[in-house]
Amino acid sequence: MNGTSSRNDTLIRLTAARLKKISTTEVSPQLKEKTTLAILDYLGAVASGLKAPWASQAIKYGRSQQGVREAHAWGLQEDASAKTAAYVNALLAHSAIRDDMHLKSNSHIGGIVISAALALAQRDNWSGDQLLRAVIGGYEAASFIGTAVQQSAGYNRHFRPSGICGGFGAAAAAITASNASEDVAINALAFAANMGSGVNEWAWAGGVEIYTEMGSASQAGIDAFELAKAGLECSETLLEGRAGLFAALGASEGTQLYQERLQTEIGSGLIDVRFKPVAGCNYAQTPIAVAIWLSQKHDLSKGIKSVHVDCTSGAKQYPGCDNPGPFSNVQQTKMAIHFGVSTGLLHGKVSEELFKQYDSQDIANVVSCCTVEAAQDFEQSFKEGRQPARVSVTLKDGSVVKEELPDVPWLDGEAVRARYGEKTAEMLGSDRSRRLADLLGGLGDLKDCSDIFKFFKG
Repeated sequence: MNGTSSRNDTLIRLTAARLKKISTTEVSPQLKEKTTLAILDYLGAVASGLKAPWASQAIKYGRSQQGVREAHAWGLQEDASAKTAAYVNALLAHSAIRDDMHLKSNSHIGGIVISAALALAQRDNWSGDQLLRAVIGGYEAASFIGTAVQQSAGYNRHFRPSGICGGFGAAAAAITASNASEDVAINALAFAANMGSGVNEWAWAGGVEIYTEMGSASQAGIDAFELAKAGLECSETLLEGRAGLFAALGASEGTQLYQERLQTEIGSGLIDVRFKPVAGCNYAQTPIAVAIWLSQKHDLSKGIKSVHVDCTSGAKQYPGCDNPGPFSNVQQTKMAIHFGVSTGLLHGKVSEELFKQYDSQDIANVVSCCTVEAAQDFEQSFKEGRQPARVSVTLKDGSVVKEELPDVPWLDGEAVRARYGEKTAEMLGSDRSRRLADLLGGLGDLKDCSDIFKFFKG
């Protein structure tokens, strides 16, 4: 191996050892349940993504890449290669911006990891137990590298969090399912970390690279695994090295933070994942929830004079969130706190159709008098993993109404299952949707995953 650290303590070698444990030790009932929920939520996100304006273009791309038929890609008539399937499915899974959220890494891991895991499960005839462990291992690795980068104070926030950690997680999924040798695991993880990329200009300009970055990460993880299996070597110190990932991103605290994650309980990456109630940016969730609640609780018919939103510093600083417009696409409206709060106040809800109303004069009028500020009294909660928000509305008669929530109203298991059923009813049919959910509930007991893919085929 290349590098300067001891062969026994590089972060990638320690990660490979942790994935080996996930491959071989008993999986707890809590992790089994969370894996099922993650896959169900992922499938619901894909169903939403198939209705996105760019879905037909993503499918056209997938068809142009068809060759060997290995795995199911949603929207394609025939199977595609595992890498193409992972790319298309990850792109679609993020297209509604409602896929799951790992807070400390600020990343949407499921769309990337589960897309790669399902594609490889079909190609390589995995058992249900292999798929189960792949998802757990993929979330674990992605969350570790993502947290190490995101929680480092100097991290360059122009880079996309999910794009940095997603390929690492997808490679980890393949490693975990295959119980790969140490050399393969180390090189695959190193290659995947080297492929981490994606920048955040989409949050301002509204480009669809927000979705293609997810596909690139999922595909990169498979590529990294295949390169390692072929015997190619990558620098083992790629994370903590003098010119490694952390140094390149300005994440100087990354090594220490990663080591801290290695001390957590096995499966912590997946257990820490949350499911968003609104199809929009994580940082806009609580402000929107407060605005909807305020609209439903108070009479705003006298007219809105001004709106002030207090949020966390993370929400204020993240690209595209503190954006007063003007807006020209849904990528911008789903990120902007101003737009989400204004829409929630006017309509008492947000929806896909309302996010498309970026040219609405009524919403623009409220946006124009909306301010967003990071509140000092929220900083401790934010450090502890909560995302409080407060919305104050001054009405035209001079009266003021105000509401506050201590955190995002994350969806629980029952709500995730209900949304999955609602979103997949058209894609799968209601009966097939229910039967697939039942099948995934016993994922670890499946001798092979072929029955899962039968549901995908119609």
